[in-house]
Amino acid sequence: MKTDGGGSIDLFRALKTFAATVESTNFSAAGRQLGVTPGAVSKQIGMLETLLGCRLFQRTTRHLSVTDEGRRLYAMAREPAQQIEDAIAALSSNETQLSGTVKVSLPIAFSRVALLPVLGRFRERYPQVTLDLRFENRHVDLISEGYDCAIGQLHDTDSSVVARTLASLTLILCAAPAYLERHGEPQTIEDLEHHELIAFRSPSSGRIQTWKLLARNKEVVFEPGSHLIVSDTEALTEVAVGGCGIALLGAHHAAALIAAGRLQRVLPKFVSRRSDICIYYAARRHLPPRVAAFVEFVVEEVRHSEIVNQSTELILQRSVQIR
Repeated sequence: MKTDGGGSIDLFRALKTFAATVESTNFSAAGRQLGVTPGAVSKQIGMLETLLGCRLFQRTTRHLSVTDEGRRLYAMAREPAQQIEDAIAALSSNETQLSGTVKVSLPIAFSRVALLPVLGRFRERYPQVTLDLRFENRHVDLISEGYDCAIGQLHDTDSSVVARTLASLTLILCAAPAYLERHGEPQTIEDLEHHELIAFRSPSSGRIQTWKLLARNKEVVFEPGSHLIVSDTEALTEVAVGGCGIALLGAHHAAALIAAGRLQRVLPKFVSRRSDICIYYAARRHLPPRVAAFVEFVVEEVRHSEIVNQSTELILQRSVQIR
């Protein structure tokens, strides 16, 4: 295709370069991802801007930002360009030769206990696949943010997203044995008023988490008054282990610590339920082979992981206790 300046442009290559630049936020990083020089990236972007007759990026000596026109082009062009590349890869590669990048959004604490310990097996199986793992406790927009898949909770789903459950998310009340020796063990919900409670502040909303506790079919809503508030799940677990008070923890975080005697369940007939933890990806007819391979690996490994099995057994014990 010819530009207005008379030069010739490979439109598919230019769009791929453009998408990499948007996702990398600078020419150098995009060049490393594509295996070309920053100058080659800049040239491709310049030719594409000439062809379209508009600026796709605002450039300064230190900063590169996407224009409104650039954002619109990225939203419209990334998915078709990726589908073409994936179709070519699917026809020219077998399973052991999969290559390319899988960009994934991961929840920090859950991934560290359930996924990262087994990730080496994926690397051994698919050595040419690059995993770009972004650790962030938030819901992401797969298409507009350029993610291939994400792990987390989905409160609402639609036909544009496929979600596959990895683990149920059940929270339980826990405290360190040393804390309970000093302060006694609560026997009722009302007893919690007389204990040190560790509250959790949502990093996204800034609100302190309400404890919605279930026993049989009855729900009790409890506002944890606290002198200790944290906004990180791993910190919440650590301060509970350190004897600072009673915390509401995910069973998948607490199970191994309870088995090791570092935590003890409190009011075991009560649990708090959240939306399941899923791996989700954009619904499309042909999922890129490298993304499909990663999704299937995660589903198989996490569903049958030791940490998920331990947390399931812990919740089943609770069910037996209250019959």
